[in-house]
Amino acid sequence: MKWTIEKGIILEALNNVTKALSQRTTIPVLNGIVFDVKSDGIELLASDSELTIKVMIPEENIKHLEGSGKIIIQSKYFIDMIRKMPADVIDFEIEDNLKIKISTPSNQYRLNCYNPNDYPNIILEKSEDAINIGADKLREIIAQTSYALSTQEVRPLLTGINLKINGDILECIATDSYRLSKKNIKLATPVNKIINIVIPGRSITELEKIISEDDNVEIHVFTNKILFIYKNIYVQSNLLSGTYPETSHFIPNDFAYMINLNLKEFYDAVDRAALLAQNKEKNIIKMHIEDKEMVITSTSNELGNAEEKLHIDCNNKEKIEISFSSKYMMDALKVVKEENIFLLLNTDDKPILIKPVTDESLIELILPIKTY
Repeated sequence: MKWTIEKGIILEALNNVTKALSQRTTIPVLNGIVFDVKSDGIELLASDSELTIKVMIPEENIKHLEGSGKIIIQSKYFIDMIRKMPADVIDFEIEDNLKIKISTPSNQYRLNCYNPNDYPNIILEKSEDAINIGADKLREIIAQTSYALSTQEVRPLLTGINLKINGDILECIATDSYRLSKKNIKLATPVNKIINIVIPGRSITELEKIISEDDNVEIHVFTNKILFIYKNIYVQSNLLSGTYPETSHFIPNDFAYMINLNLKEFYDAVDRAALLAQNKEKNIIKMHIEDKEMVITSTSNELGNAEEKLHIDCNNKEKIEISFSSKYMMDALKVVKEENIFLLLNTDDKPILIKPVTDESLIELILPIKTY
């Protein structure tokens, strides 16, 4: 087998496919990248058995293609090697079945390869009823929810995003039990079955990195896995087993305080106050609201204290004081795309809700922190 390809094309494919590799795998061959050379192009595939990514390079993007077959190239050093090649066109040639020569007119390398027969049989199949969604919408959904994923393996389901589809409404929820983000969109075509699955956080965030342009994404849902198809890229992930916690009862419907805020002004005030927060791990700051004024304060025994004042539009003149994590608040504010938000409160021990003023599809929740 031989092929000649532009450096930029092979590098882009490698950058996408290697997102599926994991340093935690105990199966050596899963550290490799499968090159499946066919008459109509080359398929690159990588997997850690939980997440699989396949990239197809069509024949028209390959300068020369000769022969067919499979080879598994060790990923260690391989991408750096390709990236540092001095020429824009690179030659590949399989030698002695389990060795590959990588060369340009001025240099060459030979790498030992894995035996293709040792690689697990991974099937990427499509379902009969694909769900179609715009890439820009999918990226937005992931960005606006994934920040609230849990990183604690104690509750595995909370490390994933809960994706629900009922008719033409797709809803994503993520929570680490201290904060929550829920986003929904309307699909162009209703789905015939009700879907309620949990996608591992790593899989969904790697998918977000791959989707770079506005296009269409096909979603194929199975009992224990999900497949996303974007252009020439296939991303398949196992699903987390179990039932995601019901979160709707955590979100209040009525509020004593409805505060209309300029997002940037509020974010900047929280950001500045956080500089002197006492507990750097939780970045606790305090918010005092009375009539048309909001005062954000923080205190550090070592450094001193900070005070930020904002003029606000609030429906309640009664004073309220509530403490929260500035980090959690700023994470939530970063994904809002509007100029103004509603900050919705009840008491100092009830959840704080953040909603864009004109966007009903996004709800974010943060639990307050008791400081006494």
